[in-house]
Amino acid sequence: MLTAILIGFMGAGKTTVGQALAETLDIPFYDTDVLIQQQTQQTPGAIFAQAGEMAFRLQEHAVLEQALAEPQGILATGGGIVEQPENLKLLKATQVPVIYLDAHFGTVAERLMGDVTRPILAEKSFRDVVELYQARLAKYQEVASLVQPVDNRTPKAIVTAIQQELTHV
Repeated sequence: MLTAILIGFMGAGKTTVGQALAETLDIPFYDTDVLIQQQTQQTPGAIFAQAGEMAFRLQEHAVLEQALAEPQGILATGGGIVEQPENLKLLKATQVPVIYLDAHFGTVAERLMGDVTRPILAEKSFRDVVELYQARLAKYQEVASLVQPVDNRTPKAIVTAIQQELTHV
């Protein structure tokens, strides 16, 4: 069984924190975007551009199901993992701790400024991204078993806090 699943908005630090946590615990690290790219030989951006968001979300659901079957590891999800009701059901039903990396919008906006690698940013206005962030907040909170604030904290401090929380789960 996976050790933890990290969720949160793009730019919250899921990949960075997930890699550091996995390294600290000496277990595998998985990232849904990387798993999708390995299986399809396409980046998430290419899938968005060529086949659309729904095609990407279907692939994302498939890799989430596969990752949940892994014997151990840390899974970092894409920020939109909560967009599909099927994913919400999986995340609510799992015995794996689902950790919401809670970053205020100002934090993620600062981190994402000028990032052209994120397909959703390429097609949305700033106002749209704010609305997307606000719409996803309740979904992250709905499926999270733990909430970890990340604003003004180093990845190392976040990893330490998560380790402490995981020992109490």
